[in-house]
Amino acid sequence: MSGQTAPAREKTYPLSTWSNMTCRAKGRFQDRDYCASAVMDQIVADGKSAIPALISQITDSRWIAEPVYDFWPRIRAGELAYFILSDLFLDDTWQKSTMPPLFPHQDCDDPSWVCWGNFRNTHSLKELQARWMEFWKINQDKIYWDGKARCFRLSDARIEGGKP
Repeated sequence: MSGQTAPAREKTYPLSTWSNMTCRAKGRFQDRDYCASAVMDQIVADGKSAIPALISQITDSRWIAEPVYDFWPRIRAGELAYFILSDLFLDDTWQKSTMPPLFPHQDCDDPSWVCWGNFRNTHSLKELQARWMEFWKINQDKIYWDGKARCFRLSDARIEGGKP
């Protein structure tokens, strides 16, 4: 196969070895006041290129040795990629997503880890990745980083309730 070059290896982040006590209680992963993490610093520094890299990691089914969140059971590396992506599209009030929902909202009054477990019982890592990939393909040219709010937003986008 002379004359052909190997495809560039896609960037990945060391999520399966995640170990960070400062990120376990509250806040978004990208908030340095709540999550002092070299991995998160690199993800934020990588900007938009971090999004497809994280999407590619959603199907990583390796268990993370230490809990990622306080009071939660262990999760898989792909679930961490999913949570990081979700936080990257969460505004600085921690209340509003800056993107349309990938899945219909399901009410759950149980602890968050139980609600997540119920959700995961019906949605595989492959499905989570497919929904994110579809969102990325449709919106990648509209996504920009809001440095003040430290989150990604969609330009000219209408989010729930018709508010940009």
